[in-house]
Amino acid sequence: MPNASKLDEWVKNEFNGVTWSDARLSHRLKKIATDLCRQPQASIPEACGEWSRTKGAYRFFDNDKVTPETILSGHQKATLERMKDEDVVLTVQDTTSLNYACQEEGSGLGLVGDSCGTLGLWLHTTMALNSQGAALGIVDAQMWSRDPAKKGVARLRAQKTIAAKESQRWLTSFQQSVRLAGQLTGRQIVSVADREADIYELFEQAVQHPEVGVLIRARHNRQLRSEHKNLSGVLAVQPVAGEVEITVPRKPGVRSYQARLEIRFSPIVVKCKGKPGELNLWVVEARQMGVSADNAICWRLLTNLPVTDLAGAVKLVQWYRLRWRIEEFHRVLKTGCQAEARQLETAKRLERALALDMIIAWRIMELTRVARQHPDKPATELLTEEEVVVLRGMFKRLQKKKIITIYEAVRAIAQRGGFLGRKSDGEPGPMTLWKGLHRFNLYVDAFLLMKTCG
Repeated sequence: MPNASKLDEWVKNEFNGVTWSDARLSHRLKKIATDLCRQPQASIPEACGEWSRTKGAYRFFDNDKVTPETILSGHQKATLERMKDEDVVLTVQDTTSLNYACQEEGSGLGLVGDSCGTLGLWLHTTMALNSQGAALGIVDAQMWSRDPAKKGVARLRAQKTIAAKESQRWLTSFQQSVRLAGQLTGRQIVSVADREADIYELFEQAVQHPEVGVLIRARHNRQLRSEHKNLSGVLAVQPVAGEVEITVPRKPGVRSYQARLEIRFSPIVVKCKGKPGELNLWVVEARQMGVSADNAICWRLLTNLPVTDLAGAVKLVQWYRLRWRIEEFHRVLKTGCQAEARQLETAKRLERALALDMIIAWRIMELTRVARQHPDKPATELLTEEEVVVLRGMFKRLQKKKIITIYEAVRAIAQRGGFLGRKSDGEPGPMTLWKGLHRFNLYVDAFLLMKTCG
């Protein structure tokens, strides 16, 4: 984990932009953030250590002056500054549920999942990435609960306006991207989402705001103004513009492998039943070659960005492939930060804690970025001298090295999380790094205890 000076610097950068009329709240937020960053997997009492600090944390999360929006505000300002260094920013959005099974009815939580009576919160996150996939920070977070008394009303959703549906979250995220575009003159902002965001109203807004791109995987075989009638018909007559090879990440039980995709693209004019007007968009299809249709990767991407050649189509496919990082972030949030294990009794308290956990989860992802972008810096940029000593003791190959680099340190720690380090494995991801850090910290604690005891 970061040494004290580096951690203090990080906390200052991510939370100095938070402003309250009561300065004590800002001071308390930084203390809690420091404690949780040192032990992201720990409960609040474990992370705080002392009863006075624990009591202060519980009071903070119970304070009605504290809101998730305010907790995130400083980090969002810092994220905006990081975005200014990029020519292209992808605002990737996705939804996840958080199961707080230990909470009771009356907490303000709602139904999640398919299990009857399971209580929790829904979270829709928008994260900024650069064009290489580095996570720049969280730009929007929407939290809500579903009223258990309204279970089953989904059948009435066709009678509601988009603003009255949960689908509004995709439009709200896009509107945040529009606001960011106004603050980032000269940068290209592209909102990226999976199939659930294939909503006509979202494309309507995208056409009205060409300063922001949208890149959405198609869910519907949309009706088009074309002799070929729909998306499938149009793509079926498009020639193959070219091919691209991608690495398909490993999954449980399935090794990583190379896949070749055929690329097709076309301008389209989308119609919507029951609505006037039409939308001018483009579609890009990336379909895997050499496998059966049922097993082939097939991405149909809808966009308001003009696609005029193969290079432009391939670029959009590569951007869409980065969408998985938001899913990785949600895994880190739940497993790395143990967000679902918080026992704060009410939805409001849990939402406040969740906002802070989100920033900590981003920090875990950021450690992997630092290792990849600054591999040759000394490990002491991230680790204390004692941690470097422990690292040398754990790995013989590091014992003779005068200076251990960040790259070497991160890969070594990740090995304790299951990373094999073979040439074909690429670089360790945030979850593997977190697992390694958790085990590495046990060694460090034992070393410091022995040092204290003499």
